[in-house]
Amino acid sequence: MRRRSLLAAGLAAPSLAGAQVTWLPDRPMRLIVPFAPGGALDVLARLLAWEMEPLLGTTILVENRSGAGGNVGAEAVARSEPDGHTFLISAPGPLVVNPFLYPSMPFNPEVAFIPVALVASNPLLVLASARRPERSLADLVTAIRSGERLNYSSAGAGSAGHLTMEVLKSRLAVAQPQHVAFRGAAPSLEALSGGHVEFAVESITSSIGFVSGGLARALAVTTSERWPGLPEVPTVQEAGVADFDYVSWICFVYPAGVSEEAVLLLNAATNGALATPGMRQRLLRLGAVPRGGTARQLEQHIRSERTKWGEAVRISGARVG
Repeated sequence: MRRRSLLAAGLAAPSLAGAQVTWLPDRPMRLIVPFAPGGALDVLARLLAWEMEPLLGTTILVENRSGAGGNVGAEAVARSEPDGHTFLISAPGPLVVNPFLYPSMPFNPEVAFIPVALVASNPLLVLASARRPERSLADLVTAIRSGERLNYSSAGAGSAGHLTMEVLKSRLAVAQPQHVAFRGAAPSLEALSGGHVEFAVESITSSIGFVSGGLARALAVTTSERWPGLPEVPTVQEAGVADFDYVSWICFVYPAGVSEEAVLLLNAATNGALATPGMRQRLLRLGAVPRGGTARQLEQHIRSERTKWGEAVRISGARVG
């Protein structure tokens, strides 16, 4: 009964319209999270796994394989048996950033993975310490141009926050604030709330608690539209930086060689899970915007993001290793 739940529920994704599911997992599946437990990606992975299990008719075991900016976990999936039972939840890093950041990669993401589904987008916030007077991006620019020595934190060299701020600095033609890299969003935000750095750029998922708790102040959101959860926070574009749209995102990919049937099934389960009101509300509360769609749409998204983030790495001058 449980194994037939996806078909019985009628939750086929648009890409499955008129098609018949011909493959189902015959044992527990493994979902590899390429970052440490407790982080934003890990939390989202566990929420999604819980919602997708009844649709797939099997247990999803969430396994953390952190290290090398996500490369360790991604490599584990790339080298796994392509039998449909192991898949990766990924942020931009392993798929579109790290090839430009690391002098060598243990896999080629362009050929090592098969796109499955875009899960969510994760907007970024330009943040000021609550101890600072700045209330807007314009105030930040004024502080920069006053000659005051300023620093900003991020989750690490090559993180979405680091690269986004460096692109913003380039567009504003300013040299400050200077980057202070931490090993993860939590220590970055703790440094901000403690007043050890003046500014930060982090995902809404990671920083919303600091903002709502009054420990950090959101100056701008880096997407082209305001985030519904913080409607009073303007976009960077509204602050005068044209065509500025940088957002982190989350997707599922399979190792290369997996069957089309397995891709279609996992895509359908992902879209089915994202379509439930409870899941959509939980993701939005966490600062993630539910997406979904076809595997082909994710493939196109990854291709365009590879160009965008590659240019961001070039602007930042970041290198690891």
